[in-house]
Amino acid sequence: MLNKKTISLPQMRSFCALAKYRSFKLAAEKLLISQPSLVNQIATIEEVFNTKLFIRQRENNRLTELGLELLPSFQGALNHLKDAEYTLLARSSMQAGEISLAAVSPYRVSLLIKEFNQLYPNIKVKVSFSSSEQVQNLLSMGEVDAAFLVQEQSVPGQQAFFFYEYSLVAMVPKSHPLAVKETLSIDDFDGAAYLSREDGSLTRSLFETALRDRQVIPNRLYELGSRESIREAVAQGLGISVVANYEHVPHDNIRLIDFSDIELTAKSTLVVPNERVSTPLIRALINVVDHCRQN
Repeated sequence: MLNKKTISLPQMRSFCALAKYRSFKLAAEKLLISQPSLVNQIATIEEVFNTKLFIRQRENNRLTELGLELLPSFQGALNHLKDAEYTLLARSSMQAGEISLAAVSPYRVSLLIKEFNQLYPNIKVKVSFSSSEQVQNLLSMGEVDAAFLVQEQSVPGQQAFFFYEYSLVAMVPKSHPLAVKETLSIDDFDGAAYLSREDGSLTRSLFETALRDRQVIPNRLYELGSRESIREAVAQGLGISVVANYEHVPHDNIRLIDFSDIELTAKSTLVVPNERVSTPLIRALINVVDHCRQN
């Protein structure tokens, strides 16, 4: 018979789901259980241990201080269970399982996933693409196993493995007066119609830091939420912008031009929580990153 104060796996799953989604209804849907069942799981923990884990508000149930302290332990326990299941599957069916990733740029990551799939065809890979800020948030919240992004500074509890380095280049409509130049100065952006990425984009942060350092003030016309929308707006002649050289998809109406007076580079890395670095699937992913980097 279980000790009265034993916490069950369903209770831990319910706790982590409610912490993530903050809504009993949504958390229950994600776990494929009834809402009363989830409410009961949380209430049982609080009753047995005579404590409060959530501040209850409609569709915004927030963790108490104790709840925040418990979340990494509960999430870690569930991750260890998933890793054990992966190990058993790998031994029985030549590497099987699922790995969840987040990334900023699809181009290089898609090539890496293609190679990973060739080596481990039975492993399902799920990838979410978003801004640098959102990708880091997904990783910090434990919603993904690892992430590809540029970390401007190290984050406690995470390890970064170098993937590739890229440079920012100007993206100019071929009909634009600047398109005839072999190289551009950052001063060419002063007063020019400028298309920027959304707040939280590393491309925007890198370039606009350089603009401020040089006291260059472009005429920001639009703030757009993806590199694809920036590319289309430039192609339509709405303004000029910048893009990572690895991320640009060629377009008949666009010319990429290097900067002559600044060098804006960044290093993309595979970032992994410390507790997952030694797990079989993550080690396999790190090995593929190493191979892609060397080739």
